[in-house]
Amino acid sequence: MGLKKWLFSDESLDEQEIIEVERLFGFKLPDDYKQCITKNNGGFPEPNTFDCDDGRIEAVFNDLISFTDEDLNIKMFSEFLSQKLFPFARDPFGNLLCFDYNDNADSPKVVFYNCEETGSTLITPICQSFTDLLDRLYS
Repeated sequence: MGLKKWLFSDESLDEQEIIEVERLFGFKLPDDYKQCITKNNGGFPEPNTFDCDDGRIEAVFNDLISFTDEDLNIKMFSEFLSQKLFPFARDPFGNLLCFDYNDNADSPKVVFYNCEETGSTLITPICQSFTDLLDRLYS
């Protein structure tokens, strides 16, 4: 089915705000994500349900983490730097969707980070790219 629209997006971003976040995290963000976040900062996708590559079904992409919200913004997640993860979205329970730079710094995979788990269940593969994630959204 794929993404149809974004709801409740914050103000648009300029390129400088994205460059600042890339410097903070030390990662080059994927172009498809940068194009999306520029216009849909903090937005909620519709539809918002997806299945993971590992067989997990009906996970939820609640919202993009805002670059500019004062209460919760992307800069507050710099602790994930040491794990080579860049959190870009949340599910309704506060778990994170992240770009995983561990295997490939130029083309990060998308993973689910379970904030309530430890060990091998902490990180679950979702798909190969941000575009792949948006393409698999359904209601």
